[in-house]
Amino acid sequence: MSASATISSGGNEGIGTGGTGGTTDAGTTTTSDDGPKLDVLDAGEEADGSDGGGCTIPEHTPCDELSTATPGESMGLGCPGELPLTLIFSGSPDAVGVRSGFGPTTAFDPREGESFVVLSTGPVSELDTPNMGPTPVLCSGNLGAAPDDGNLPPPLVPMNVGVQDCAEAPALVGTGDCSNTIQGQYEEGGALGDYSELRLEQIQVPDGVTSFSYDFAFFSTEYPEFFQSPYNDMYVGWLESMQWTGNISFDEEGNPISLNAGFLDYKNGAVELNNTCVNFNAGTKWLTSTAAVTPGEVITLVFAIFDLNDSKLDSFVFLDAFRWGCEGGAPSTMPVG
Repeated sequence: MSASATISSGGNEGIGTGGTGGTTDAGTTTTSDDGPKLDVLDAGEEADGSDGGGCTIPEHTPCDELSTATPGESMGLGCPGELPLTLIFSGSPDAVGVRSGFGPTTAFDPREGESFVVLSTGPVSELDTPNMGPTPVLCSGNLGAAPDDGNLPPPLVPMNVGVQDCAEAPALVGTGDCSNTIQGQYEEGGALGDYSELRLEQIQVPDGVTSFSYDFAFFSTEYPEFFQSPYNDMYVGWLESMQWTGNISFDEEGNPISLNAGFLDYKNGAVELNNTCVNFNAGTKWLTSTAAVTPGEVITLVFAIFDLNDSKLDSFVFLDAFRWGCEGGAPSTMPVG
């Protein structure tokens, strides 16, 4: 890949802001899609687990001030007093940033605190400049970043585990993509390009919690020209854990988050995309992915976005509001609110 940087939970090396997209009000409690911002839990606050027992969620105070936050901190991880982690970015330096908003409405205010992370297949610096027509001139760059062997880097593999997923057949963990969501569109798309990832390693699951969630939104200038074609961009949220090895972010029909997925609620000139480089294209609302974990285990998360079959027409993913929880069962993705 063209660049790789390791960032501790307390540093901010090598990551630009990528633009603010406006400022946010720390007192704001709602977004325009009726999704409430997340409350900060008091230390020791308890929630009921899915098994009827108690579940204690650790205290978390956001530490994501726009000017100083690392990508991990902007997502809600590695704040003072919390367990440390290792964050590694791989890709072009132009393909990652930290922002405080997007577009002319509050639809893409941060889900927690003051900022969120952007990953892209093109320059994040172009996000706030509108295109003049449906064929983008901006947000159509070729950053040239790709794994050396042309394949998804381990532990990501575009191979289904079989007819069942790993929630139905736990013995399949470690044999491929537990969700069975990546292989079809990945193989149809062909060559991999403009690859960017944030890899969070050595995340220790606190004792007493049974799940985690995070919020994201996806946008693509490939829409509408290449909708339902092999020219595709894809986002993958990959979990390595005792219960699951594979994608945890997909639509309600089991498709990966891509140009060809569901959830593209904002499109065809939606006001939420005005004054941005995707103003003639499409994007999702904030979505929440949730996955079960085992208390005390150490997990790895990889957030990856990439082109398939070409390196033009960029896509972007916003990442925010990682938090621990008390759910169980197979991973799921749902619209916020």
